[in-house]
Amino acid sequence: MLAGSDYNAADLAEHLRMDPTLATRVMSVANSAFFSRQPCNTIDDAVNRLGTVQLSRIFAQVLASAALISPLRAYGFAADGLWRRSVFAAVGAEMAAERQVGDRSACYMVGLLHQVGMLVINGLWTKAGNTVRLASTGFEEEYTEDEKSHFGFDQAALGAELLRQLSFPESVCLLVGRQYRQPIEPLACALYMGRLVRAMACDTSSTYPDQEVLQGFHLTSTSQRDSFLSGAQQEAQNRMHGG
Repeated sequence: MLAGSDYNAADLAEHLRMDPTLATRVMSVANSAFFSRQPCNTIDDAVNRLGTVQLSRIFAQVLASAALISPLRAYGFAADGLWRRSVFAAVGAEMAAERQVGDRSACYMVGLLHQVGMLVINGLWTKAGNTVRLASTGFEEEYTEDEKSHFGFDQAALGAELLRQLSFPESVCLLVGRQYRQPIEPLACALYMGRLVRAMACDTSSTYPDQEVLQGFHLTSTSQRDSFLSGAQQEAQNRMHGG
C-alpha cells in the first residue's frame, strides 16, 4: 500500500484501524519526543504526521515480529481472539459515538486498545508456568478478580501503563485504565458500549447493561438496544472480512 503510487492517507488509516499491533506502534512513534509537538489523539493524525518513509519502517518491524503472535492461553483465546475482540469493541464504540455526535476516531482508538493489557498478563501467566486459565466473573469486571489475585494488577491498569510508556495521550490511558468503573464521560460511555458489543459477540456469560448508559445513547427499549448491538456486530464482521 505504501509503495504504490495510489497511496492515500485515509486508506492507510482505515487499514490501521483493523490492526491493534500496527495501530499501537504507529501511535507510539507519532507521539514520541522526536515527532511530537502536541499529542496525536487519533490514527488519522498519526498517519499524517509520520509520512510514508517512517510508516514503511514501522510496518516492516511489525511484520517481522508477526511470527511471535500466539494464542492468549491465560484467557483461552485463539490466536486471532484478541484481534477480533478489539475490532468488535472499536466498531461498537465508534457507532456509539455517532449517536452522541462524539469523536468517532478517538472512540475507535480506545476500543481497539482497551484489552492490550491482556498481552502483559498473558506473558506473566506464561512465565509463571501457570496452566489454569483465568476466570471471568462477568461483563462488569471480567477477569479482574483473578488478574489481581495472581499478579496484583488487572489488565486495564497494565494496559494503561503500557500505553503511557508508548507515549499515548493521557486521555486514552485513563480511559483504558478506568474501563471497569462506572462510565460518566462521553468517551467512557462509548467505550462501555464497545465493550458491550464485544461481550455480546464473543462471550458466553449473561450481560445486564447499565440502563443509564443506554439511555444516554437513546437506546431505551429492548428493540432499540438489540438493533444497535446486532448492527455493530454485523459492521465489525464486515470490516474483519474486508467488507
